[in-house]
This record gives sequence, structure tokens and C-alpha cells, in this order.
Amino acid sequence: MISQLYKHDSRHATWLELFFDLVFVAVIGVVTHDLAHTHDGHIGTEQLLRFPLVFIPVWWIWMTHTLFSNRFDSDSRYDRMITLAVMGLMVVFSTFAESSMGEGFVQFASLYAGVRLILAAQYFYVHHHFRDEVNFAKDMGAIIGAGALVSLLSVAFDGTLRYLVFYGGIGLDIFLQAILQKKTLTRPVDRKHLVERIGLLAIIILGESVIAMVAALSEVEWTKTAILSSVFGFALLGSIWWIYFDSFETMERSQRLDAPNLLVFSHLFLCMGLLILANLIRHSILGDLDRPTFGLLAIVGLVFFYLGKQIPYWYAFPPWRKAIVGNTVICVSITIASSFMPAIEYSLVGMTLGMMVYVALTHLRVLSVDVDDYLDAHA
Repeated sequence: MISQLYKHDSRHATWLELFFDLVFVAVIGVVTHDLAHTHDGHIGTEQLLRFPLVFIPVWWIWMTHTLFSNRFDSDSRYDRMITLAVMGLMVVFSTFAESSMGEGFVQFASLYAGVRLILAAQYFYVHHHFRDEVNFAKDMGAIIGAGALVSLLSVAFDGTLRYLVFYGGIGLDIFLQAILQKKTLTRPVDRKHLVERIGLLAIIILGESVIAMVAALSEVEWTKTAILSSVFGFALLGSIWWIYFDSFETMERSQRLDAPNLLVFSHLFLCMGLLILANLIRHSILGDLDRPTFGLLAIVGLVFFYLGKQIPYWYAFPPWRKAIVGNTVICVSITIASSFMPAIEYSLVGMTLGMMVYVALTHLRVLSVDVDDYLDAHA
């Protein structure tokens, strides 16, 4: 038996996994720094580009470590030391986030590759000790290692080419892991544990969003617009929590999610959407962002959130598909309409009302449809 934790009836996230998530959300907070600051009411193109370009490597490290831990972590001293080492390197990695598209690129790329090589070594360790039980660990280690080395090779280039090579390594890693997915089903993920870990990450990001909102309130006077933005900003975060977790536990029951890639990749969009929306609440309170940029980010953030939230449910629960698509179209349309409001505070109100409409529609059109028979038939 490789892991005493794998598929254990009472398994939950370990204390170290919770610490790991908190450290990564702190790193993500540094990554999203670009979205929090404006210049003359605008967020620059370089700032907007740097957010996804820095966030994707951070997210990919988190997901790779989480999937490894889901299958193989036994909470041993060895596992703890490796996890703490990854966490420490990620703290250093975050200090080069802002300069990653300039003078800090070499350190940024080198630290990323170093962490990936540690993760590759973990899979080779599993292959060395448990090759008869796991037939994909060697392949997974080779894939992660190859992607890391390609990304590391980027430090030898200059200009645009270095970024193409760096993200080419990440793309190669993701592509080859997707091809390997069928082979990994010989040891499927612990669905309950994976859903819990992803849910914890989402709720910690929501908590960070509240912290950002409180920090913004400490910088302004309590005017009517600030109060309006804070009330509806908190209502927006509450609605997001409601939408995300209202039917969350049903994902633990769907065998369609034994292959984790869909759940994993959809949450790339969900987390980016949450971070964009959190920063929009901050800008609404401060009143420091022009209306067109606010509207554009509102639409992008909400579309990303709904993509990340809806794709796993659409795939895993066919009886809900029609209602999921209809509800999403209605609520995104409300947000698009609200982006034309004369002030960003009013746009935030419209976005929040759209979320509340979605909560009501989900109760009426999704959760009212029983999927127990479908899940039993496909168990």
C-alpha cells in the first residue's frame, strides 16, 4: 500500500495541506498586485498581461503538488520536508513576480524550474519504490521534468523568445499530462479529498478578497459611494460563496470526475475570475478605475468564474445541463448590461444583482432536479 491516506473513509486535508494552501494564496496575493494599482484611472497593458502570465505557473505548481498528494501523500516526515521545501521556494519565487517580465526573469524561471524538478523527483521516488502498484509514475516524472527543463532553457534567450520558450515548457507539460490521463486512471484520484482541497483554495481566496476590501475601506472616507460599494461588494462575495458551495458536495459523488483534468483546468479560470472580481470591489470602493476598464474586467472576471464553476457540473451532471447554460447566459447578460452604468459603483450593484439572480435560478432550475437516480445508475 503506497499511502495510508489514499481513499481512507475519514480522510481530510492535513494541517500541512492547509498551511500549504495559505502560503500559496499569500503568493497569489503578490501575483495579483498588478490588478490592485491604477495609473490615472487605468490598468496598463503590461500589468494586465503579467497577471495571467505569472498566475499560471503558480497555479500549475499548486495543482501538480495537490494531485500528487491526493494519490501518494502519507503525511510522513519525508512528505512534510518536501512540501515545506516547495513552500519556501514559492515564497522566494513570489518576490520576483513583479519583475518577471524584466530583470527578474532569470530568477523567476529558475525557481519555477527548480520546484517542478522537485515535483518530478517525487514521482520518480514513487516509481522506484512502488513500480508494481503504479504504472504511470515514471512517465509523469519524465513529463514534469521535461517541461521544467524546457522552461529553464528560456534563461539562455532574450526578448520575446525567452517567454515563448518558458511558457512553451509549461504548455508541453500540460499537454503531455493530458495525454497520460487515461493511464493515470489505474490509480484514480481520491475525489472527496480533491474536491475538498479545491474548495478550500476557493474559500481562502474569498477570505483574501474580504481582506482586500477591508484594506480599501481603511484608505477612504465613509462616503455614500464607499458605503454602497462595500455593502454590495460583500454581497457579491457572499453570492459567489453561495453559488460555488450550494451544490459543491455533489461533485464528490460523480465518477466522471475520477479523471481530474477537467476539474483542475476549469479551476484555473475560476481562481483567476475570483481574483479579478475581488480587485474590482477594491477599485469600486476607492473609485480609482475608469468605467470602460472596470466594465471590461467585470465581464472577463465573471465569465472566467462561471466557466470554472459550470464546466465540471455540465460534464458530470447531464440532467442539469440545460438549466446551467440558461442560467449562465442570463446572469452574464445582466453583468454586460451593468457595465454600461454611468459609474463603477452602479456597475458593481448590477453585477451583484446578477449573482443574486443566479442563486435564485439555481435553486429553482438546478437543485430542484434530483440527480440521485442518475448518479446511482452511473456508479
